[in-house]
Amino acid sequence: MIGVLSRDSEARTVQEFFQLFKTPWEFYTPRKKYDLLIATQDELPEDIHANAMVIYQSHAIETDGQMGIVVASPQKGGWLEWQDIEIPVYGDFSILQLSGRPLIRRRRTSDIVGGMVGGSERPTVRIGFDLFSEVAFLLSQGQPAENAQIPTLDLHISLLQAIMDSLEVTYIEVPPVPQGYDFMGCLTHDVDFVGVRDHKFDHTMWGFLYRSTMGSLAKTLTGRLSWSKCLRNWLAALSLPLVHLGTNKDFWLEFDRYSEIERECGSTYFFLPFKDVAGTLGETSAPKRRAAKYDLAETKEEITKLLQDGCEIGLHGIDAWRDIESARAERSRLFEVTGRADLGARMHWLYWKEGSPKTLQDAGFTYDSSFGYNNAIGFRAGTTQVFCPLVADYLLELPMNIQDSALFYSDRMKLTEDEALSACKDIIRTMRGLGGTLTVNWHTRSLSPERLWGDFYIELLKEIRTYRVWFGTGQEIVEWFRKRRELTFDSVCFEENGAQVTLGSSARHSEASFVVRIHNSGTVTDMPIYTDCR
Repeated sequence: MIGVLSRDSEARTVQEFFQLFKTPWEFYTPRKKYDLLIATQDELPEDIHANAMVIYQSHAIETDGQMGIVVASPQKGGWLEWQDIEIPVYGDFSILQLSGRPLIRRRRTSDIVGGMVGGSERPTVRIGFDLFSEVAFLLSQGQPAENAQIPTLDLHISLLQAIMDSLEVTYIEVPPVPQGYDFMGCLTHDVDFVGVRDHKFDHTMWGFLYRSTMGSLAKTLTGRLSWSKCLRNWLAALSLPLVHLGTNKDFWLEFDRYSEIERECGSTYFFLPFKDVAGTLGETSAPKRRAAKYDLAETKEEITKLLQDGCEIGLHGIDAWRDIESARAERSRLFEVTGRADLGARMHWLYWKEGSPKTLQDAGFTYDSSFGYNNAIGFRAGTTQVFCPLVADYLLELPMNIQDSALFYSDRMKLTEDEALSACKDIIRTMRGLGGTLTVNWHTRSLSPERLWGDFYIELLKEIRTYRVWFGTGQEIVEWFRKRRELTFDSVCFEENGAQVTLGSSARHSEASFVVRIHNSGTVTDMPIYTDCR
């Protein structure tokens, strides 16, 4: 059992941290014996009963003098190194002088930021940054795009686990992946446009015509587009009048093609609730081109077919992120068309503020999937896992990892397809090592002219499928994590060759199993479990 002696202001963050690192723990109780005590308070009790201790603190505390540790003045933000792994710190950290073995250094220096404490009463590690402040920052604001590919929060968990191993602390955990899989996959589609026929002499039509003609030629001459795709775009541009007349098929209607490509993966489609409503950004109106040109009611046939195919329909929010009245109105509109009460959401253009999760929760949404980047791919929250935002208590966040427009837009990453696939492979390899959920957002018009990103999407799915991936809709994956969150460790008894573990859960059943991972005497053992228990 881990005991946590934290500041009162950190309580909510501590609780969420130990939902991500799913292991037995509790807030510190005086005179109770713990295998490990994690302390972040400025003053520590004198009668601590723990086999080992880890102290996280960015400034000097009274105990430092007693342990012979000298703490330099805190610095704001920087890079640290641990076992050849680089990890960013966004808050304060301090350089330490201690007599024990160094564990963490400032990047490319000999400066110590964490290490073993020599001659202490019990095995102790002193770390010169504030763990739960880092976690709170990552889950609330997220890390900058330049660090997007680093799973920073998960590295903090891995660091703590490595410290526990070095202190010979035995423990169990439930990792964030179903039994028999490497990670989970969630294929999502923002429905910003339904058909090009909806756009007549507006910004979208003129933009399409320019990009499909002059833009395609420029890309082809610079080697970023093949001549065959350039020709396809030119033909699409020439056919546009016939599409408007109704004699040619609308080439932006690609729902059936997605069903064919994804082959029963259980995709999630986020539809905009209102036509010709751009919404607001702060106190001003959002750009007019943010408004949808399709009416949700007119897409009912497509929505019904998607639901019959096992897909999920969610809200692509306009102002739901901003206030409860807008969130309720937009949810009500989607309910009218789908008849589904359990609805998830992703905000259009990823509009967001720190209080948005509470607003969406109070409006009745079960999850959100807006926490990602418009201009990068990776891990904004620093984790591969679904989590509960600190301002919420039920709604869960399904972070978005890979977005098509972030990869290819000229004002964003502007990658070639080879560069984009390499960047995506890095993300996928990270998922393989950590578990969790890979959430991909491929806009519904991205298979079509002038984007023609369908071949790349097929190649991306092929790469993902080389791993053992459990695909699910947003709701299915969120529900899996919700059941994992409900697991309780009723009793844990370590033995010479393993452990006896009794788990409880208020969830009666889950289609996918969980794993209990046992860390004991330098060995790691995985045992499958199911939540058909109470």
